[in-house]
Amino acid sequence: MSNALSKKKKKNNAFGYSMQEIFGIQQYARAQSNTDYLIKESLKNIKLISFQILHDKFGFGNKRIIRVENTINAYLDSVADVKLSTAELEYYMKSKCDISVTEEANKVPFRERFALVDRKVAPKSMQKAGQYLAASICNYFSLLGNCLKSQFKFSSRQIREVFEWIRYYINSLSGKYLDMVDVASVLYHECNYCDERFSGKFREI
Repeated sequence: MSNALSKKKKKNNAFGYSMQEIFGIQQYARAQSNTDYLIKESLKNIKLISFQILHDKFGFGNKRIIRVENTINAYLDSVADVKLSTAELEYYMKSKCDISVTEEANKVPFRERFALVDRKVAPKSMQKAGQYLAASICNYFSLLGNCLKSQFKFSSRQIREVFEWIRYYINSLSGKYLDMVDVASVLYHECNYCDERFSGKFREI
């Protein structure tokens, strides 16, 4: 191969990768980004929903809501540090409360799960995205259920009631009878709690 052709090939193959390989890397990065978004956004929204339910149905105010948030964050830190696993949290819910968080999460209908995120999902990715969203709901149910049992002495019946209300709110989001701005507004005005995503939006009301 001549020097000229060799230089041309190197120029076309940036960093030594072929165009096909670069395209594959970009596709993977986009898929990973979408997965991260689905998980993070759905967890943020289901958290807000649970806070409103705890306020509306169980009388939680700012202090107890912050306590729930801090406890769940502590659980998440322990999971990140491999001191605790989501499987252990699920096992605790099953053994102490006779609640399968997987079964509770799977009661959210497939299409309703997508109400927890704003980003549109491509039709060919719907099945996988629906699984990720179900996993997010399941994980949050584990976190919340353990928090309510250990910190607030909720009974199994009360925890199931919270999960049922969460499913009802997701159904309302799916049917456009409710949106996350409504949820955030209630928490801001009645509990002095503001999600950073809505910071500054309710001051004028």
